[in-house]
Amino acid sequence: MNKIILILIFYIYFTLTSSYSNSLSEKYLEDASLYSVKLRVSVDKPFIEDKKVGLRLGSGFLVDKKKGLIITNAHVTGSSISKVRVAFRDNDFINAKQVYVDQEIDMAILKIKTSDIPPKIKEAKLMCNDKVANGASVAAFGHPKGLSFSASRGIVSKYRFYRGKDVIQTDAAINSGNSGGPLIDLNTGLVIGINKSSFKNSQGLSFAVPSNYVCIILNLFKEGRNPAPIELPLRFAEDREAENYKKVSSFFYNGKNIEIGSLLIEVDGKKINSPSELSFYLRGRKGEAKLTFQSNQGINSYKIKLKPRQKVLDRKFLYLSGAIISKDYSSKYDDFKTPFFIHSVIDGTEAELAGLWQHCWIKSVERVEPRDLKHIKSLVINKKEVSIITRCFSSRTDVMTSDYFLKLKIDNQKIY
Repeated sequence: MNKIILILIFYIYFTLTSSYSNSLSEKYLEDASLYSVKLRVSVDKPFIEDKKVGLRLGSGFLVDKKKGLIITNAHVTGSSISKVRVAFRDNDFINAKQVYVDQEIDMAILKIKTSDIPPKIKEAKLMCNDKVANGASVAAFGHPKGLSFSASRGIVSKYRFYRGKDVIQTDAAINSGNSGGPLIDLNTGLVIGINKSSFKNSQGLSFAVPSNYVCIILNLFKEGRNPAPIELPLRFAEDREAENYKKVSSFFYNGKNIEIGSLLIEVDGKKINSPSELSFYLRGRKGEAKLTFQSNQGINSYKIKLKPRQKVLDRKFLYLSGAIISKDYSSKYDDFKTPFFIHSVIDGTEAELAGLWQHCWIKSVERVEPRDLKHIKSLVINKKEVSIITRCFSSRTDVMTSDYFLKLKIDNQKIY
């Protein structure tokens, strides 16, 4: 008899708990439909990070009604100046402006007029100080494959370092159109990440940008401080088998490459677990920082000066007969001098007809090595055709191929 009573108590408790949990989840998803937005983005002058011209669709979510700030992915808005429109549920599309783009963690901040925000719209609440435990129930919210304002459930599989970034791994489905939307903890209703991508040709392997890093950038931006990453003379080698990502591959200090193979253990006495933690600890700071390394020879510390990278949206570029020419900020080829990198070539333009292509940079114009973008413009202005020498990488293998001589017809040139 007692066993039957205990079973009934457990059954009632489980039923009530499950019902309460489901009602909370429904509320959190309803809230998400009131702070999430649909995005339409048009990129017509793409940098190399943007890959191509065209329309892209995605998601985002409102984090500040008073300032009109929306969070999404950098790969949704693009890294170049783009035309962006957003739409809240049951409302028309309105204009939005890129105000900050961060390629390092794939995040962007948009701004809209506060007068354009419908009355019933809510703000998303971010989890800033903690990490959700592995196994926690989550929902990826957005507009997958054009299915507007919908969610997919899953769990947090693991917080991990993947392809140079700290990410949240989840088995919640993140499809095209989900990118930039919120990843929601169904136990608290807090946004724990920005939906980012899924692993191709797989199921249950999706990734999100952790919200604790998003909070750091957002708070610095609101304070009027530069949230951009610090320019570090340091690169790391990945040991994927041991899941150790702090081994030094290069550290240029006083003109020498030192501490190769050493392990970064601390910055200013604070333990560092990943390159992402190093980057975000230093953001917004000025002056110097002390980096500490450990190797078989012992422990060594060095002080480095802190200088933020130029903001992505402040990047100047030359539009030359359909070619986008600017400094290379991808760091992919940073062992080479690439101040006149060809980021993209628009289809059907004189630049394409002449044979200019991505992954090349300008070595000379009219037999002159250019000093800056204004110098290139001065070398081509009032000319119908110029000779150009480029040096190129293979877009598939990243191996330097050769130098090329070509003739380019000049039909326009403008610095943006």
